[in-house]
Formats: sequence, C-alpha cells, structure tokens
Amino acid sequence: MEFLKKLLLCAGLAALVAGAAVGDARADATQGSTSIDLEIVVGNGRGRVLCGVYEKAGWLRRPLHAASASIRGGVAVCRFNDLRPGVYAAGAFQDENLNGKLDRRWTGMPSEPWCVSRESRGTIGAPSFSSASFSVGTAPVRLRCRAK
Repeated sequence: MEFLKKLLLCAGLAALVAGAAVGDARADATQGSTSIDLEIVVGNGRGRVLCGVYEKAGWLRRPLHAASASIRGGVAVCRFNDLRPGVYAAGAFQDENLNGKLDRRWTGMPSEPWCVSRESRGTIGAPSFSSASFSVGTAPVRLRCRAK
C-alpha cells in the first residue's frame, strides 16, 4: 500500500512538471517569434497553392505549419506566423485540380508545379533539407520561389 501511495505521488508530480513544461513552451513560442512570407510564382492561375514550413526531422513529410493561398496575377503568398528562431525549409505546390494533394506521373515525379525554398531541386529525388534550409531570427523572413 505504501508503494502505491509513492507511485501515485510520483505520477502526480510528473504530470505537474509536464504541465508546467508545456505552459513554458507555449509562452516561449509567442515570445521572440516571427513570421515567414513565402511568395510562389506560378505559370498559370489554375487552382491554389498549398505550402508548408518544415523542420529537418519532418522534411517534406510533416509540416510544422501549413497554409494555402489563392493565386493573383501569377503569384500566391503563404504566411506562417509564430515561428521560433531556428533553421527551417519551406515547400509549396500548385494544386491545379484542387484535390488537396501533389499529383504524380506514373514515374513518381510530380505532375503539378512545385518549389522549395532557395529554389533547390534534387538531382534524383526530392531536394535535401540542407539545400533548402534558411535561418529564422526575430525579424520577419521573406522568401520567393518559382513553381515548375
């Protein structure tokens, strides 16, 4: 019985510490955060543009932030707010048929226009995170890429 009381006390303290850590992380996310504007130049006005900002661990699989933008005059702008200083990479594609996904040819290559930050292109496969990455400090960041 004494063991169970100690276990419950430890579990309660662990939950309290974890809750405090989450609270601190939320406060840190808004303090010293900045925004990224990703401007995507497209060849036609069909559909919309879907964008994401990524950390290295989730590059092109799990965006940290996602956004969509309509196309006006051959340009779409996705804005990402509340990013902490760090190293990120961004990617976007023109969803010409509005199905919410990047369509691919039978070879696996994208059939819809796409781009990543720093205009990086992979030689075989997707561009690497390091070739597309950029640093974010406390000042707003403005990026531009051409979807091909």
